[in-house]
Amino acid sequence: MSNITIQSVIVAVGAIAMFSIVFTLSRRGLLSLRYALGWIAVSTAALIGALVTALIGGVGRTLPFTPTGLIAAAGLAFLTLVALQLSISLSGNQDAIRELTETVAFLEERLAQVEEDEQQARGE
Repeated sequence: MSNITIQSVIVAVGAIAMFSIVFTLSRRGLLSLRYALGWIAVSTAALIGALVTALIGGVGRTLPFTPTGLIAAAGLAFLTLVALQLSISLSGNQDAIRELTETVAFLEERLAQVEEDEQQARGE
């Protein structure tokens, strides 16, 4: 068995394991559908990539990369995009949390005012 074949089998097994883990996490509600679909697409792409190693090997020979280096570069680019997407989601969550905190503070102030007015009405 050649090194490329062994690498393909390892990537395929990893993709299947990743698909299984993501599916299980999604069914248990620990991973939202939005992210689960994205990771399932990634695992499917990895499986397809493992099955089409001849193409990756050909591209690797054309460029100054080994097939392994090309897979690693593609993985690094993908992880960079995931980090960017998660940063965007986190920024949106921060804005939502800030708005909720302001609303809760306003409601607490209003409740305190209503309770104070109620106590004054009873005391008079």
